[in-house]
Amino acid sequence: MRIDPVRLLTKGALDDVQIESLLGPVGFADSGVAHSRLLGICRDDAHREAFAASLPMLLSALENAATPDSSVMNFERLVQAVPDSLDLLQFLAGNPRAVEILVRLFVGSQFLTEILLRNPEYLARLTRHTRLAEFRAREEFRAEAEQTLQREETVAAKFDVLRRFQHWELLRIGACDLFGLMDLKSITVQLSLLADAIVQTALAIITGDKGPAEASPASETLTDFCIIAYGKLGGEELNYSSDIDLVFISRKNAERYWDTGQRLIRGLMDATGEGFLYRVDMRLRPWGRSGPLVTTAEAFLEYLKDQSELWERQALLKARPIAGDLALGREFLSQVEPIVFAVSTEDARANVRDMKEKIEAGLRKKGLTFGEVKSGQGSIRDIEFVTQFLQLQHGEDDHSVRSINTLDGLVRLTERDHIQANEFRQLTTAYIFLRKVEHSLQLTHGKQLHSLPTEDRELAWFSGRLDYPDTSSFLESFRRHTADVRTIYERYIETDEEPKRQPPTPPTVAHVQVMEASYAKVFSAEDIQRHGVLLSQLGVDCQVAIEAVSRGQDRVELTVCGFDQRGDLALMCGLLFAFGFDIVNGNVFTAEHVLNAQSAAGNQSDPAATDESQRHRFVNVFLLKPPTGVDLDAVWDEYQSELTELVALAERGELREAQGQLVRKVARSVRSVPRHGSTLLPIEIAIDNAASDRYTVLNIGAEDTPGFVYELASALTLAGYNIQRVILSTIGNRAVDRLDITSTAGTKLTDEAELSRLRAAVVLIKHFTHLLPQSPNPEKALLHFRQLLEQLLEQDNWFDELTSLDRGEVLEALARLLGVSDFLWDDFLRLQHNNLFPVVRDIEALTERHTRDQLESELADQLNVIHDSEAGIDVASLRREHRRILSQFKDRAMFRVDMRHIVGHISEFGQFSDELTDVAEVVTAAAFQLCFDELVAKRGQPKCIDGSPCHVSVCALGKAGGRELGFASDIELLFVYSGQGHTDGPDPASNSDFHVRLVEKFTKLIPARRKGIFEIDLQLRPYGSAGPLAISVEVFEEYFSPGGAAWPYERQALVRLRPVAGNKELGRQLIEIRDRLVYTEEPFDVSAMRAMRERQLRQLVTPGVYNAKLSSGGLVDCEYTVQALQISHGHKHPALRSPNTLEAIEQLRIAGILTEQDFHWLGESYIFLRRLIDALRMVRGDARDLTVPPAQSDEFEYLARRLGYGTSIDQLQRDMEQTAERVSQLARLLES
Repeated sequence: MRIDPVRLLTKGALDDVQIESLLGPVGFADSGVAHSRLLGICRDDAHREAFAASLPMLLSALENAATPDSSVMNFERLVQAVPDSLDLLQFLAGNPRAVEILVRLFVGSQFLTEILLRNPEYLARLTRHTRLAEFRAREEFRAEAEQTLQREETVAAKFDVLRRFQHWELLRIGACDLFGLMDLKSITVQLSLLADAIVQTALAIITGDKGPAEASPASETLTDFCIIAYGKLGGEELNYSSDIDLVFISRKNAERYWDTGQRLIRGLMDATGEGFLYRVDMRLRPWGRSGPLVTTAEAFLEYLKDQSELWERQALLKARPIAGDLALGREFLSQVEPIVFAVSTEDARANVRDMKEKIEAGLRKKGLTFGEVKSGQGSIRDIEFVTQFLQLQHGEDDHSVRSINTLDGLVRLTERDHIQANEFRQLTTAYIFLRKVEHSLQLTHGKQLHSLPTEDRELAWFSGRLDYPDTSSFLESFRRHTADVRTIYERYIETDEEPKRQPPTPPTVAHVQVMEASYAKVFSAEDIQRHGVLLSQLGVDCQVAIEAVSRGQDRVELTVCGFDQRGDLALMCGLLFAFGFDIVNGNVFTAEHVLNAQSAAGNQSDPAATDESQRHRFVNVFLLKPPTGVDLDAVWDEYQSELTELVALAERGELREAQGQLVRKVARSVRSVPRHGSTLLPIEIAIDNAASDRYTVLNIGAEDTPGFVYELASALTLAGYNIQRVILSTIGNRAVDRLDITSTAGTKLTDEAELSRLRAAVVLIKHFTHLLPQSPNPEKALLHFRQLLEQLLEQDNWFDELTSLDRGEVLEALARLLGVSDFLWDDFLRLQHNNLFPVVRDIEALTERHTRDQLESELADQLNVIHDSEAGIDVASLRREHRRILSQFKDRAMFRVDMRHIVGHISEFGQFSDELTDVAEVVTAAAFQLCFDELVAKRGQPKCIDGSPCHVSVCALGKAGGRELGFASDIELLFVYSGQGHTDGPDPASNSDFHVRLVEKFTKLIPARRKGIFEIDLQLRPYGSAGPLAISVEVFEEYFSPGGAAWPYERQALVRLRPVAGNKELGRQLIEIRDRLVYTEEPFDVSAMRAMRERQLRQLVTPGVYNAKLSSGGLVDCEYTVQALQISHGHKHPALRSPNTLEAIEQLRIAGILTEQDFHWLGESYIFLRRLIDALRMVRGDARDLTVPPAQSDEFEYLARRLGYGTSIDQLQRDMEQTAERVSQLARLLES
């Protein structure tokens, strides 16, 4: 709904219903109260006019905020706090980004908000966010701090100025945190360097204030006295509200500096009206609170050697000199290192375990068992302790693992193979997540908080503050991260325990069947007696009974008894095939009558057994040729167990599930064995209805091939027929089989149409079953093929369509298509019957690519048919017809490209993307032109103020801009027009309104079949959803300029900008502007990129799993690394300015920016990840779900086959790990 801001800000202009309709969607708890606050800001007409200009941006920002009500209240407080409120509102009107910044600050931190409210002049500095995130060195902090002190004379005044300086820097760093301009490491380092500078400055204030009576000039003092930081400050990992752990040492005469130390501590800790600087903790000095405030380096060393506890030495892993005589500090720490690392693995582990147990015991005593971010199970402390333990374990011999910083320590440990790559990813991701949570807790009120909120309302707010959609999503991430961390902690720190084994699952109750009476003519009395023994075993606890008897050197007779149900023969024959047995001959008998309960059940007192006795039974006997080199005794146990599971599924009404599992087993066993490929051998079927009064008899003749009986039985089952009696024979290399069948109703088949259906369907299904193992997912292919047959048989011309499929190459293509994914079938193939059959029947035509010219010509011809007959058609009907044609053309063209990809006609990487991009651009250009022409007919041609034509360019970004579209990609677009003006028609409109309406019509003309698939995405326009749908060139240049309002990630996105429709000259002009704005000599903002990655990892990646796009070492890291290098070097090397990633990688090599090894790693990693993501998207149809399934799952096995790994499933896992590690290493190139 469009908002008239002036009316909304005019008292009495809107009634309560209208106010609620406008403000309700924002999420206010009380729209009336919120409206009153907004009205209160408008003191007069000038205020109202100024506020109205920024109100849409304010409401848009509040709509995405966790706390819109308190944010409006803080906004009102800010207006009241400034000396000139009208000037503030006019400033906000001219700086829409400032409104967004204010709301983010209000939502993210009341602590930072209070700093701003006390110092409203800081807002203008915050708005210049491109300078806000400039990384400052310790010396820069120190120099600026000392400059602010120059006008002050007293110590008290100087410390108050220092406190104000610190508050601005906390606001600046915190804002960078909230706005995503700095990553965690940059934030903690900046906070640490700021603390270093403040301690140094405070020390200078203290020593500079000493009088002559002390006979100790400042310079002399600072060369004998050193301040060493421990803990978070020592590791350059400081929080917003951390204590600073300090220790004071001197070369000699330590007592002489006690007063200096005391005054310094007071200066840092004392609170005034300006607050305080830091809480100081001195307990890590020798002898703790009982020890002297200052210790000589020599005495400290003696204490460490003779009297210190191991935990005290461990604390020195994070020690760092920060002020005073730094050379003294470095000398001391170098002498300390041998003492720190002289520890056994057992002692180090016991020390860590003991410390952690005491910490957790203390938490339990306070009732804090969940939500402890810093010290609980799976917390930050667990990560730090694992890192420190491994450093102590390996650091004596391997100096490279020594590091004061946790994240850097993990990198070093991984590089030296002391922890696994997946453990590194889990620990670093969890560490960043938990530290961000800790920062959010502390930023809220500026206090030392480490526990999650316990009240539901507060926890819901906190979850929203971290950009989670709800509390449960946040808590799920928290639980997963902490569980992963705790598992790794226990692996390294806790003693190993034998895992508890679960008792085996009892076998599923079987379904009972009995024999057919005629079997007595075939078998001897001894055989019948053996069968009786097996049948007596059947019951609730025994669903299938088998017996295997050797019949010579290479033959085995297998008897299988069980309860009759449709599909059981296919299950047992298929399982034999999967185990490698070949059926030579056999007899299958099914009971025509039920045995009496007592003789069948053998236990009349068992009610369940009595129920089972009412079921028909079967006796099946097969003569088998066994596989070589296997333990047959073990095989039969496994066979009976697996057959039991399959028939149990069938009994529960899950025959399709049983068939799916079986076909997967068959495919797994035969995939590595060469087969006939798509060559289909002929099958002779003679139908005899005279040989039996009760059954239709099929006499089958065909060349005997492995799995023949399984394929035949499966065909009959899928076609819906019951198998009652089977005689299997092999003569030479031919199978000569007889099958007695009935309809599902148990009757003979006499209708001629039904007999024709039987013959055609059985042959087709048998052939398809033969090719199933070649499908990427045989189980899915079988399920979808069954549904396809059901759909086919509903067609009037079912016989023609059915028989047209019975060709090897067609069925092989179908096996591939139908086995790709549920999504592809449910949302694509099944719904596109009219597209599927022309393509499949003419499968050879898929070998040819449709060029862009062909696509344009085909679409133009279809649209021209409508134009030729549009007389008398109203505009609405014409738009509906255009929409239908565009939609059908898009679906058909995409379908064809997808089919070419699936059946293997697109083998070269990049061609699939190229063809999909052609389709997208043809549809985009046609839709744009249709909408433009329609608007021009109504409003006239857009003209600029000087009367020249106002052109428009449609630019692609993201994957579309790079011509890198994949399966289920969306289409990111940006619409830019020449400039302001009006149309020249009878009903004129401003150029801005004309082009906004143009985009609105465009988006409605191209429907997306499913979320994320060819979905038009306009979020990369200036100000995102709060900005206009189309922008002028002037706005484009102003917004994306280095000093403009664009966030760093928005400017980075311009690397892939590429005009795809509209005026070509304007498109070229935009590329020139982009090059000038993006490819400057300014270095790429690595910190902002890492901050964005941390946010993505926190919000979009499920802990403990690997997301091929977003996890560390995934595709985004690969692409961002390339884009960072492009931006950093593009001003010198214009060839780097390619929107295509692979082309850019090649140009980076040519320019000498990438070494040959890095070039190969980056290119190979990019291709691997793109192929992996395309396969995942094709499986799921959801562009957002790119989580790789667990390595031992069936889905992972299918994914491996889809990617061409065949039976080498484990190799995919190894390649994923290697790729993630390589990409992570390459991403670290940006830090150099």
